[in-house]
Amino acid sequence: MQEKNVSRRAFIKGTVAASAAFGIPSIVTSTVFGADAPSNRVNTGLIGCGNIGNYHTGHLKRMKDVRVIAVCDAYKSRHIARAADFNKHYGGADITKAHADFRELIARPDIDAVFIGAHDNWHTPMSIAAARAGKDVYCQKPLALDLGRTKLLRNAVNDNKRVFQFGTQYRSMARYRKMVELVRNGYIGELKHIDVWCRDLKYDAGNYNVKPYGSTVEVPVPDDLNFDAWQGPSPMVPYTVDRATKWGGYHCPETSLGFLAGCGIHPLGIAQWGNKSDNTSPIRYEGTGRVPKEGIFRTLERWDVTCDYENGVKLRVMDTRTAKDEVVKYYPLTWRDGDGVVFHGTDGWIGDFYFGTFYASDQTLWKQELKADEEKLYMSPEHNRNFIDCVKSRAETICPVEMGIRCDTICHMVNAAAQTGRIIKWDPKAERIVGDEEAAKMLTRTFRKKWKVW
Repeated sequence: MQEKNVSRRAFIKGTVAASAAFGIPSIVTSTVFGADAPSNRVNTGLIGCGNIGNYHTGHLKRMKDVRVIAVCDAYKSRHIARAADFNKHYGGADITKAHADFRELIARPDIDAVFIGAHDNWHTPMSIAAARAGKDVYCQKPLALDLGRTKLLRNAVNDNKRVFQFGTQYRSMARYRKMVELVRNGYIGELKHIDVWCRDLKYDAGNYNVKPYGSTVEVPVPDDLNFDAWQGPSPMVPYTVDRATKWGGYHCPETSLGFLAGCGIHPLGIAQWGNKSDNTSPIRYEGTGRVPKEGIFRTLERWDVTCDYENGVKLRVMDTRTAKDEVVKYYPLTWRDGDGVVFHGTDGWIGDFYFGTFYASDQTLWKQELKADEEKLYMSPEHNRNFIDCVKSRAETICPVEMGIRCDTICHMVNAAAQTGRIIKWDPKAERIVGDEEAAKMLTRTFRKKWKVW
C-alpha cells in the first residue's frame, strides 16, 4: 500500500483500461470463458493479512475452486508472509503475488473477486473501488466510517452488477437461521422488542500495550509499517504503540466507531433479519453513552439506546455490562460478557446469549420443525463459501449490500444518540437525520485527498 508506487491517477487509468478490455461493468468477469471459468476456479485477492485475514485464509485454502493470486497489507512482513503461505499451500508455485499497494491488486484484470479485511475506515472506500473495477466484493464489517459513502457503494455494486457479501457471518450459521425462522413464523407470538448487546471498550483492555485505553505517547513508526496507508483517508495522527494494532483498528475514533459497530453489527444483523427489516432501519433513537477521557481509544465505552421501528417493534442496543443488569432478570443461566440478541414476543422469548449459547423461554422450541407452508429462510453453507458460490451463479448473497447499509446505519444512529444524549430521528427513505444538523455532521468525515479512491 505504498502511495509512491501507484498514484490515484494511475490507479484510475489502470482500472478504466481494464474495464475497457474486459467489458466492465458486466455480469461476466475476466475469467468467464475457457479453462479458468468461474465454474472451475475463481481468482481472488485478499486485502488485509492480519487478524481478519487469518479468518479468510483458512476458509479459502479449503476451497479447491478458488485461487488466492494476490495479497496486500500495510505491514510489509504480513503481505510477504501471507503470499509465501499461499504459495506453499499451492505446491510451491509462484501463484500468489504480494502487493504493497491495494490499488495494484484491484487494478489486476485477472482477479474476479476481493476479500476486504483491512481495518474499519478502509472498508467502504476499498469496496467502492473494487466494484467499479469489476470485482465482486466480500467486505468485512462494519461497513462505513463515513455513512455518506454508503450510497456510493450501493451504486457501485448495483450499477456494475457486482456480487457483494457483507461480513456478518452469523446469518450463515444454522442455529441463528433456526432462531429467526421461529420468530418470523410466530412461535414466540407477535414480536414486540429485541435486546441486542456486544462487547465494549473494556472487554480486551488487558491486551492493550498501555492501560487503560492505549498510549498517547508518539514513537517512531516501525520500518515494517506504511502508517500513511494504514490511516488512509482518515486524518493523520501521531503514531503510538497502540495505534496500528488490532485494538487500534477497532477503537481509535479517527478510524472506527468502536465495538458498537465492529462487534454489535453481528447481533444487529440477526435482529434486522428477525424483524424483516433488511431494507430499512429504526426511525427514532434515544439513550445515553459515555466516551473515555484518557488514552487514544475514545470510541464509546458504554451505551444504552432504545430504537423504534416504524412497525412498532422496539430495539434496545447496549454494551455487555449494561445488558447484564437487564438480561439476568429473565436469563436463568450464568452470565458471560460477550455479544447477544434476544427476541421478545407476546408468547415468550428466544435468543443467543454468548457466542452460540442459545436459550428460550421454552427450550422445546429448538426442536420445533417448520410446517410445509411456513416461511423458510435462505440457507448458506458457510459465509465465504456462499460468496464464492454466488460469484459463480451471480445470485444474491445471504448478506447483500442493502442489508449491510441498513444494519450499519443503526450503529451510526446509536452512536449519535449515545454521544449527544439527544433524541435522533432518522428518515430511512431519504437516509438522513431529521431536525438535528449537529448530529447529522457526525455521519460524515473529512478525508485526505491523496487516498480518495471512491
